[in-house]
Amino acid sequence: MAESQLAAHLTDNVNRVRLEGPPVTLKADLATPFGLVLHELATNAAKYGSLSVSGGRVSVSWKVDHDSKPTFRMLWEEQNGPQVIPPAKTSFGTSLVERGIPDATIKREFRTTGFVCSIEVPLDQLSGDGGGSNRGQPNL
Repeated sequence: MAESQLAAHLTDNVNRVRLEGPPVTLKADLATPFGLVLHELATNAAKYGSLSVSGGRVSVSWKVDHDSKPTFRMLWEEQNGPQVIPPAKTSFGTSLVERGIPDATIKREFRTTGFVCSIEVPLDQLSGDGGGSNRGQPNL
């Protein structure tokens, strides 16, 4: 899913986007909003962020932590883009990112090095065992 959402923003430079994480199967009712959030992050990076300039990069990494409360964690990090300026008002896209994934904790940071977004979702929002592949279920 991450690769398909970022594919339209790739150029001949394969180093512009780095995706790293194990296969994770999402429940069907989580896959659509998660895909929309990834799409919004990619679109914003292309319009205003690191993918709007030739030297910019995006790194998307994810993992499943099996702590006392197992959690899926994704980190979106932009680098080498234009100066990051927090939005002056809340837009539809901001609302989608912040509230689009059920039961998720979203943290957006406007760092001097680039925009960062972390997403944490309780493991029960993932399919079955939190990984592997289930037929008909979208994979991250």
